Amino acid sequence: MKKFLATFIFLLTTNTVFAVSVVDDEDNIVELSKPAQRVITLAPSLTEMIYSIGAEDRLVATVQFSDFPAEAKDKPRIGNYERFVMERLLSFQPDLVVAWLSVNNGQQLKQLEKLGIPVYRSGPEKLSDISHTIKNLGILVGQQERSNQVANEFDNRLESIRNKNKHKRVLNAFYQVWHKPIYTVNGKDTISKIMRLCRLKNVFENAMVLAPKVTVESVVKHNPEIIIAGDNNSGPADWVKMWSSWPTIQAVKNNNLFYIDPDLIHRQSIRILDAAEIMCKQADSARMNIKKNRDQTH
Repeated sequence: MKKFLATFIFLLTTNTVFAVSVVDDEDNIVELSKPAQRVITLAPSLTEMIYSIGAEDRLVATVQFSDFPAEAKDKPRIGNYERFVMERLLSFQPDLVVAWLSVNNGQQLKQLEKLGIPVYRSGPEKLSDISHTIKNLGILVGQQERSNQVANEFDNRLESIRNKNKHKRVLNAFYQVWHKPIYTVNGKDTISKIMRLCRLKNVFENAMVLAPKVTVESVVKHNPEIIIAGDNNSGPADWVKMWSSWPTIQAVKNNNLFYIDPDLIHRQSIRILDAAEIMCKQADSARMNIKKNRDQTH
């Protein structure tokens, strides 16, 4: 009898599925009766996160440009990150939708919640918030051990980059998101956080909007010592040609024009630290170029 009871209790406890609950980046409680089995992501960065924690088998659909890792290209699409096709999303019967707080259509997200579909809103404000999101997603999809490991590795790598660069000379920097017209970011954007990590001061950090449109004249006036662009996937040719016609800018004078793959730096996934390491190396090269040119003129 005791053996029977022990076996019964073991089976009962091992088959019990517990509810999971987290607080998202908009301070909403997201609660599921059990870990999500059918997940839809509404941004490429979120798709990357799901893969990074080994939950790709739970991902039933995503949005346009979700192309990393390569296997993500095979996942069905339900629209783009600005607006998805509601009927198509619902056809996949998700038990969790992971959204990008600053870009996804807020009205559509509210509509999903009215239909009883839980929505987790991700909007990291600091680089360390990315690891927090990874942990939360791990809880929601039942991959907590793996997500904690990935998050801890991210935090350790972030701290290593910070320590390696914290005593280097600060350079005035301009980051270009796009060149026709010219867009940049202010100090609240994640890209600016990477710049600070590399001891670069964003010359437009005090801009009122997150992604301001700026003029060539305003960039010339700020006279950055380094210009970095994550302009497009075709590479740096067009924007380098544009800035090369302004030799009075310190960055141009010292040949400090650099390019970063936008898929690395514009997506708030674990690969953003790849972008950070690249940017910090570019900053080191810029310091060397400045010193070299200064020595040659004396």
